[in-house]
Amino acid sequence: MFKRLSKTLAILSTVGVLAAGASFAQNETTSQPGQIGPGYGPMNRGSMGPGYKSKINQQKVRAYCKEVYPLWQKMWQIRNELRELWSKNPPDWSAIEKKEEELVKLRLEIRKKAYEMGLPFGPKRGLRLRRICGW
Repeated sequence: MFKRLSKTLAILSTVGVLAAGASFAQNETTSQPGQIGPGYGPMNRGSMGPGYKSKINQQKVRAYCKEVYPLWQKMWQIRNELRELWSKNPPDWSAIEKKEEELVKLRLEIRKKAYEMGLPFGPKRGLRLRRICGW
């Protein structure tokens, strides 16, 4: 009797797990209120949707990428220096503060150049430099 009960319980639990998995899978693929559709994410919004590159003047983008590339490299250099400063024990707070300020200034300068060239900019809907410049 115990074997029969354990087999029945095993079968029921397997069916329950499969049903729950199917339910969750169905929920993920159907669009929810406020979503555009399955796979909704930042790449499906407005100017960042399919064909994003084609909506922007490619000559402006190439000129922008060429002009901003040294700033981008400088930004990564500062990030590495910050990583080193944070790893020291105890951290040098004044040096960290200076590097953070320098990093913010570089970000603003990059966004300012994008604005001046008529490209989208800003922290939320801004340029995806790696995407459009191919870095």
